[in-house]
Amino acid sequence: MDEDLKLVQEVLKGNIDNFNILINKYELSILRFVYNSVRDREAAEDITQEVFITVYNKLYSYNKEYKFSNWLYQIAKNKAIDYMRKYKRVYEANVEEVQEVISKEASPEEKAEFKETKRLVEIFLNTLNEIDKQIILLRYTNDNMTFSDIAEVLNMGESAVKRRYYKARERFREYRASRERGVSNGLHGF
Repeated sequence: MDEDLKLVQEVLKGNIDNFNILINKYELSILRFVYNSVRDREAAEDITQEVFITVYNKLYSYNKEYKFSNWLYQIAKNKAIDYMRKYKRVYEANVEEVQEVISKEASPEEKAEFKETKRLVEIFLNTLNEIDKQIILLRYTNDNMTFSDIAEVLNMGESAVKRRYYKARERFREYRASRERGVSNGLHGF
C-alpha cells in the first residue's frame, strides 16, 4: 500500500499527526507550484495554506485509485486559478524573492551562467500560455511527476501533455539560441 494512502487512512481515523506528515512532505513543492503561477510570495503562502485546509476538509472524498499527490496538485492548480481570476493579475518574477539554489562552491562564472539561464527561463515561462506553463512547472519542479500524472492533474490526455511539453521545450531551445545570437551580435536588451 502506498505511504500517502496509509497516512490518509490514518487521518480519516482521527490521527491528525499523520496529516502534518503529509503537509511536511508536500508543502514546499505546492508552494513553489503556486508561486510560479501567481508570482506573489504572500499570496502563494496563503493559497498553499488554503490548499491544505481544503485537502483536510475534503479528505473523505479522495479517491484512492489515484495518486494522492495528483489530487493535491489539482486542488493547488484550482486554488491558484481562482486567485488569478479573482484578482486578475499575474506578477512578474521578482528575482530577489526566488530562493537561490546556487552552491557556495560554484565559481563566479558558474554563478553568472546559472543566473543568466534562470533569467532566460523565467522570461520564457512568462511567454507561455497558462496550460503550457503549468505542464513545464509540474514536470520540472516535481522529480517524480510523470506525463500521466500531469495529464491527471490538468484533466488532459497524456498525449496532449507530451505534445505540448515537447513543443514548449523546442520553443525554449529556439528562444535561447536566438538570445545567444543576439548577445553575440551585441544586442543585449529586450
